[in-house]
Amino acid sequence: MISFLTYEVYLSKFLTLTSFVLLIFITLAVIYISYVSWKDKKRLKK
Repeated sequence: MISFLTYEVYLSKFLTLTSFVLLIFITLAVIYISYVSWKDKKRLKK
């Protein structure tokens, strides 16, 4: 029973960390895509 509880705590920490990493990754991907789109619009205006 005790080992199950520690496993649950580790799982909770792992899921929290994974969600933060995914959030940061998605944020960086959106910023990158926006930057590329902005550069492309700037290039097309010339």
